[in-house]
Amino acid sequence: MKTSCRFAYVQARVQARFAALPSAEEWQRLAASRSLAAFLEDARSGPLRPWVKALSGQSTSQDVEVGMRVAFQEAVEEVADWVPEPWREAVRWTRWLSLIGLWHHLARGEAAPDWVRQDPLLSPLLNEDGRLDPRGVQAVGVAPLLGGDDPAAAWAEHWRALWPHCKREFLGHLDALGALLLAHLAAFYQARPESAWGLRLALCGRLRLLFHRRLLQPAGPLIYLALVALELERLRAELVTRALFAPEAAI
Repeated sequence: MKTSCRFAYVQARVQARFAALPSAEEWQRLAASRSLAAFLEDARSGPLRPWVKALSGQSTSQDVEVGMRVAFQEAVEEVADWVPEPWREAVRWTRWLSLIGLWHHLARGEAAPDWVRQDPLLSPLLNEDGRLDPRGVQAVGVAPLLGGDDPAAAWAEHWRALWPHCKREFLGHLDALGALLLAHLAAFYQARPESAWGLRLALCGRLRLLFHRRLLQPAGPLIYLALVALELERLRAELVTRALFAPEAAI
C-alpha cells in the first residue's frame, strides 16, 4: 500500500487536533487571568483543557515543568498509535528532541537537574546519587544521545535510522523538517532574550505552512507534534510566571 494511502487515516486525526490548537484569540483571552488559579480555571473552558487537567492553583513551578513534559509525551504516544506500525518508533523518538538542552548538559558529565527526578519518564535515568545510571540510560533508550559531543546530531542520525522504506521525496521532507527544528533549537539557545519570541513566532508560522503542504505524508504528524511542543512551551511560560510571581504565589 502506498505511503499516502496509509497516512489518510492519520491525516484525518491529526487535522482534527491541529484545528483544536489554541488560537491567538484564545491566548489573548487567557492573558487577562492574573493568578495561576484564575488562569487554570479559564484554560479549562478552552482547547488547553487536556494540558492543564492535572494542575491546580497550588501547583508549583516544578509541577508545571513536569506537567508540560508529560503532556507532550502523551501527545507523542497518541500520534505514534495512529501512524502505521513501521513509523511508530520514529515518531516516539521525537519525544527526546525537546530535551536537547538536557542531553548536552548530561553529556558533559554534569549532574542532572532536580526536576529530572520528578519526571516519570526521566527519573529511571538516575541512580541514588542523582548521577546517570548506565542501566537506566539503556532502559529508557537514550544511549545514542549520550555517547558523543553533539546530542543534536546524534538525535538526527538515530531518527533517520528509524525511518522505514519510503518515497525519496517524503524522506527529503523529513530531513528538511529535522534540519529546521535543529536550526531553531541552536539559534534559540544562543539568542538574546528579546529575540526569543520572534524566533518562536517565525518557526510556528513556518510549521503551519508546512503542515498544509505535507498532507498524507509521514512529515505531517511530526509537524503537528512540533506545533504542540511550541504551544506547550508557551503554556509553560504562562503558568510558571504565575506560579512564581502572581500575588497568590507569595502567600
